[in-house]
Amino acid sequence: MEEYEENIENIIEDDDDELDLVALVSANANDTSQYLIFEGSDGQFYAKNISKIEELLVYKDIDIAKTNSDGLILGTADIRGNMTTIVNFDKWFGNKVLSEDEYELVIIAHYGGHRLGIVVKRVEYIVNIPPETMTDNSNNDEKVSFITKVNIGRKSEMCLIFDSDKMLLDVFDTIDTKAMEDTKKLEKVNTDKLVLFADDSRFIRKMAESLFAKMGLRHRMYENGQLLLEDLKYISPDEIALFITDLEMPVLGGREVIDTLRSGKKYENINIIVHTNMSNDNMQDSLIDAGAQEIIGKVNMLALSEAIKKLIV
Repeated sequence: MEEYEENIENIIEDDDDELDLVALVSANANDTSQYLIFEGSDGQFYAKNISKIEELLVYKDIDIAKTNSDGLILGTADIRGNMTTIVNFDKWFGNKVLSEDEYELVIIAHYGGHRLGIVVKRVEYIVNIPPETMTDNSNNDEKVSFITKVNIGRKSEMCLIFDSDKMLLDVFDTIDTKAMEDTKKLEKVNTDKLVLFADDSRFIRKMAESLFAKMGLRHRMYENGQLLLEDLKYISPDEIALFITDLEMPVLGGREVIDTLRSGKKYENINIIVHTNMSNDNMQDSLIDAGAQEIIGKVNMLALSEAIKKLIV
């Protein structure tokens, strides 16, 4: 991915160049291993998967209706006709918050049914980060999913891939409450078979466990795709009701899980749900072609429950 390894500071000089970068992001949004690297106020590098990014905007050019509270939300901006919640990444992560003129860009992301503008100090690169190079860090810091190394210029730097699901739940703090309200009256599903669920985010696993309990589903949880596939050695296909997998996971991602499950006939009659915030139209078509039956956005537990009832075998 050498074509991406140039300093984005030199790309974003005016609005036209900014649109060129948006085109670059959009052209590669079907690649689950592509990440936008940016710098925090602490000098640490952070990463966000580009499939969740709609565009990058210059911070000083955005008109924000600011809130008077000291909460995470800076305010709301009208981004191309869409009211978008704006947050400062450093404030959410717990870093020192700089003066406003030190922040250059806003990452506009759309996931979980919400549009979010993330204010960052500076964007550096778009790089390829294979899942096998990521180390799980969720037990050390609830806001960091993985740690990896990236090349910044000619130097190898530590990089934190932050937990977008955690940010979403922190900013829109009624999501998990609504998710539980939506699923309060769910009927039990009549099956003794197992649902196998893979997601690196412990927050999502916790929500899914609550959902499965309400639906009366036996289930097994995995922190990445490799753990799920390894466990298949001990489970007969006849015991499995459904596979549910995230896409962005360390060690082995969801796309690799799908490819493995669909590489033979052993699991051909067991449906696969992809539960992700990474999916765009191109990616959805690609996942369906690869053998998934449905793609559900996080953290819509009601939609997930409906897909489970429809696709469980």
